[in-house]
Amino acid sequence: MNLLEKIIDTFDGEIMVDNKWRVDGSNGKRYTVEWCPYEKKYSCGCKGYIYRKRCRHISELSESFRRKFNA
Repeated sequence: MNLLEKIIDTFDGEIMVDNKWRVDGSNGKRYTVEWCPYEKKYSCGCKGYIYRKRCRHISELSESFRRKFNA
């Protein structure tokens, strides 16, 4: 299994284009998490991010990347 397949399998989502991932929410909805390389931060289409500028989707995605690349 290559790295891309491992990431998709781990996140149970799909990479849409570079720096964008579609992830499943806890209520069955799907959200888009995006990495902005210029601002060096993530954004998400869920209500949590819209209101608080942070969410579970971003936390889980970034933590999983950190674990994979630091292992």
